[in-house]
Amino acid sequence: MECALFSFRQKIFFTYALLFLICILLTFPISQWMVRAIAIQSMTERADELIRDLRTASDNDALVRRLKSLKHQIFFRVSLITNEKKVLYDSHTKRVLGTQFSQEYVVNHPEVNEAFEKGLGYQEDYSKILDLDFIYVAKAFDFHGKTYVIRTAFPFKYFNDLARDTELGFLSVTSLILLFFSLITWFIMSRLTSPIRQITEAVSSYEEETQSTIPEIHLKPSNRSDEFSKLASTLNSLSSKIQKNIDTLTEERNQKQAILESLVEGVIATDKEMHVTYVNAMALKMMGKSREELIGRHFSTVDLPNGLEFLMRCQQTKGVVTDTITITKRGVTTYFDIVAVPLKQEKSAVLVMQDKSAHYKLLEMRKDFIANASHELKTPITIIRGFAETLHDNPSLPQKTTEEITGKIMNNCMRMTTLIRDLLTLSDVDNIPLSRLIECDLNELILTCCDQVRELFPDAQIAMTKEPKEAEMTLLAEPYLMEMALKNLIENAAKYSTPPAKIAIHIEKEPAHLKITIADQGIGIPHADQERIFERFYTVDKARSQRMGGSGLGLSIVQTIIHKHFGQISVVSEPGKGSTFTILLPVTRD
Repeated sequence: MECALFSFRQKIFFTYALLFLICILLTFPISQWMVRAIAIQSMTERADELIRDLRTASDNDALVRRLKSLKHQIFFRVSLITNEKKVLYDSHTKRVLGTQFSQEYVVNHPEVNEAFEKGLGYQEDYSKILDLDFIYVAKAFDFHGKTYVIRTAFPFKYFNDLARDTELGFLSVTSLILLFFSLITWFIMSRLTSPIRQITEAVSSYEEETQSTIPEIHLKPSNRSDEFSKLASTLNSLSSKIQKNIDTLTEERNQKQAILESLVEGVIATDKEMHVTYVNAMALKMMGKSREELIGRHFSTVDLPNGLEFLMRCQQTKGVVTDTITITKRGVTTYFDIVAVPLKQEKSAVLVMQDKSAHYKLLEMRKDFIANASHELKTPITIIRGFAETLHDNPSLPQKTTEEITGKIMNNCMRMTTLIRDLLTLSDVDNIPLSRLIECDLNELILTCCDQVRELFPDAQIAMTKEPKEAEMTLLAEPYLMEMALKNLIENAAKYSTPPAKIAIHIEKEPAHLKITIADQGIGIPHADQERIFERFYTVDKARSQRMGGSGLGLSIVQTIIHKHFGQISVVSEPGKGSTFTILLPVTRD
């Protein structure tokens, strides 16, 4: 016990020793950085003060006189450089060089160049004139519309002295702080380990399994503190709670089993000999078997392709094995994602099955949608390219022929525009936010749609009735999309009718729904096509649809909008006699 305690104290000692070494290593770069930063900041602020005094000078001569008059405020060396990088004034160079000093001398110091470019420059360099190392700070300022630079210098020797003093001070303070905290920590740990040692001795018999419960713990009066008395009380009550914990674990096991039974994934558990030990309700449903047919039997009796192989592989590799399998029964193909997981403690395994048929069906629908969209876009692009190549290769075509070709190009461009617009509309409909749903007057929406259709088909005869006449026809909807759906149906009724089109619109308010019927006396829809007209890109008469500028997405958009509003749409049609579309929209909903 003492050895373990001493080892713990050693750890604390070595930790503080390591911290002390780290602080020593960090002292030098940190102090250098701090002193340099302070020096640069001080020189920059002093340069700013000089600049404020110098800006009031009228010209260069006055500027030099003003700078000379401020000699008593200059802590060492200062230079003034014009916008042509010529030395207008230097507090030391002229005195050292005498008659050799000239204001025509052009400087090319790095800090001066940096000041002209960025406004502030810094450099550590050796001065041949003064035979000293300096820290240079150059600051640019505007003087009567020209950029001048004031360059200040600080001896590097002073900087080194200041850095060394800072390092010694920083190291001394750090050492004192670490020593202080080490002593405090050592004292605290000595006080803390005494009651911990008593608790450890008390529970050692339970740890060695010589007793079935933790014995009563009694702390010495000198060590009775709130924290340790609570710890002792907690350990004393632990024994009485063990049985409660066992009951809780049993209850949790039952709850977990209930959760497994309610999962939408099938779960089958096996032992190390591949006998089925557990199977939940969903797995039984997927396999079409009863619990008695599987529990206790070898997994080979489970009608699951490659299932036994997955379990054996996961036990051999001691890792998770995943795959996708298909099962076809009575002409229906079901897709399953399989996950085999080994249980290392019991050398058993669990197989989880998830029905992904809907997911794969959705993927197939997406593939078909992309293929259809690509095909629909490819056709007009091919036509446009062909006509464009014709115009390019035959620039001398007759005017009439050129006009016909460009007209066909325009028609196909409009066709692509319509298709892209409808695709974007479908994407927008699939993501309607709740904030866009407002109370709409259905009567006003239909009247607006009728006016828009009459502009396209002036001779169309559109009649609208509602029942009861005085009832308010309001519903929660996205007005733009609902108007688009209704206009599409009314416009189709006019488009696919022999002029003049005769369209009857009737609105009826039922207890739970608003019923809208749009009937025409047009060409009708063949019975074989009526079940597919709401599919994307499906058209009854493709040539007629393309001639009228259709994209094959109109009725699909209508159905999607109605479904997004929790409604239903259906059609009844007789070829040669006309079609009737019926829409049911809920009046209210949660």
